[in-house]
Amino acid sequence: MSDWVKTYHDDISKMSDEEIVEVFKDVAKHTVVVLKNQNLTAEDQLRICSISGEVEETLGTALLDKKNKDVSEISGIARVTGEKNERGREGLFGHKDTLDWHCNKPSEPNRKSIVWLYGVKGTKGSKTSWINMIDVYNDLSEHSQSYLRTIEVYCGYKAGTISSTSRYKEHVNRDLPYDIVMTNPGGYTGLFFPFLQIMEFATGRDGDFERMMPILTEHALKDKYRYDHEWEDGDIVISDQWLSIHKRWAFDGMEDRLLHRIATDYSKIYP
Repeated sequence: MSDWVKTYHDDISKMSDEEIVEVFKDVAKHTVVVLKNQNLTAEDQLRICSISGEVEETLGTALLDKKNKDVSEISGIARVTGEKNERGREGLFGHKDTLDWHCNKPSEPNRKSIVWLYGVKGTKGSKTSWINMIDVYNDLSEHSQSYLRTIEVYCGYKAGTISSTSRYKEHVNRDLPYDIVMTNPGGYTGLFFPFLQIMEFATGRDGDFERMMPILTEHALKDKYRYDHEWEDGDIVISDQWLSIHKRWAFDGMEDRLLHRIATDYSKIYP
């Protein structure tokens, strides 16, 4: 276990609301919080995540319901799995190959800044990794930090980068620039650097994007900034989506593996 990851062995379903708030504050501070040996219902999960903030709906209008029912049977919880439902459809990211480094929906306005993953079944043998972008930033020289504070980025999606899924269209959102040096709602500063989802620099000199992205990516990918989570059923991993990114490694047992995914935010903790 990396020393920057906060781990709990308590039963989160029996924690008080005040104790759960402290768990989510640790997400902002550590970027990744792990809880072991949990046994939660869908209702438990939604209740806990709603203590931190507003849970993202996964089912909407009747038209969208028909499409989104494949990945979500209960609004707020997405099925991350290759397992087929009664319609013969996989859940979200059901492919067996790698789901490469990313964070939650960086090109969408009003994105949720926390992702909750709960290992329901068939998880043993699979691995997901996280990078702590607070440490990545703190290890840069003062000159590099000063330079990066002048940079804004545009995010989007390019086919074949993070996923083999055909669910998403290629795009760049130039209406939503982000500071690459970001302070999350808890007051912790690091890099907002989902490098496979950053399409362009919104600011900077000509050639800065082509010059800086490979250098910064190589720095961020150093082993000391990465936490590898070897999944077991009952695990929860909660991660900050401003100052961490994550990667799911290839796994042949994806049709038997099921995670529940909830996206929420800090709005009730840091209004």
